[in-house]
Amino acid sequence: MTNRALVIQDNHHQTFDNDAFMQARNLKAEYCNSGTDALHAIKSHRYRCILVSMDMQKENPVEIIGALRHAENTSGLSPTPIIVAGKDFKLTQSDIGRLNISAQIRSHHLK
Repeated sequence: MTNRALVIQDNHHQTFDNDAFMQARNLKAEYCNSGTDALHAIKSHRYRCILVSMDMQKENPVEIIGALRHAENTSGLSPTPIIVAGKDFKLTQSDIGRLNISAQIRSHHLK
């Protein structure tokens, strides 16, 4: 299994410490700052997990996750575990199930 993790965020000054998260799990982060970049990344590489910032300002992270799941499905790829993280966000149980979200992490849990 690969030790790569895809981190999707549109600002490198996020409210959570994803470096500590990666280091604690022996993962090497690869960063994308848009949904388009993330779609290209998952078509080129497999990742142990995908960490999506729910604090994104330029794009809707729920829409990005939906596009990633659609791309995996149409390509016949098994779903990569997706972890959502951020300071304040709310996902419905419907969103969690529909998007196959593996975990939700509030920013204070990562520091």
